[in-house]
Amino acid sequence: MENNAIDIISGLNGTGVNSPTYVTPGITGSGYALKLIRRRSQYITISTYKSFVNTSFTVEMWIYPTTLSNGELFGLVTQYDTSSTDRSLQMMIRGLQLTLDFYADGVTGTTSLTANTWYHAAFVYDYSSKTQTVYLNGYQDASGISNQPYLGTSGSINIGIYIDQVTLYMNARSADDILNDATLASWHTFDSGITYDSGPNKLQGTAVDVILATGKVNQGLNFNLSSSYYQQIMPSTKTSFPPMEYVVA
Repeated sequence: MENNAIDIISGLNGTGVNSPTYVTPGITGSGYALKLIRRRSQYITISTYKSFVNTSFTVEMWIYPTTLSNGELFGLVTQYDTSSTDRSLQMMIRGLQLTLDFYADGVTGTTSLTANTWYHAAFVYDYSSKTQTVYLNGYQDASGISNQPYLGTSGSINIGIYIDQVTLYMNARSADDILNDATLASWHTFDSGITYDSGPNKLQGTAVDVILATGKVNQGLNFNLSSSYYQQIMPSTKTSFPPMEYVVA
């Protein structure tokens, strides 16, 4: 959500409705996040039809709910076909919990969310087993078997709430994949340059008097002087984050 609703991978570009705003910082402590205010009916709509019928899928995102109310619905990613069972795809906050629902056929998480906190949310559907799973901050929060697969054959995709880094995969990602996405802050392999971050946040490092050398796996670093050092700094932010990990390989 770098100040636009452009999809850099699949071309599923979105359009803002009712003048949504982009705010800084996003989840990484820099860049932008998309702030959508429910009472102003703000959302992003993707008019290009994307089929979720007879297939597995995973949708991941970072969310920052600023207002929560028990009994209310806050849409995160939705696709509406008709108001019939299994024909409306709903990834949302229902009351205080995350839910994945196909319309009267879904699962709801057990953990209550708190306003003004960043959360990693993931919604996974495994078509082969008809399993719906909701993850919160990398850990399973609910799972169940749907009565039928999703059957909706039309409808735009709508995105709502204060949100960042929405990602769609057309497969059922594993629990390890989800945990990695939710907790990995920085991953420096040193195989694409000394300071390049291969993790999801692209947090560049700073290297002084350090050279590349043969490593255990591909490239490593050689600190051959007393003045040599490598530094990684997480951008400062006033918002709260779940625990994260840093990987140096």
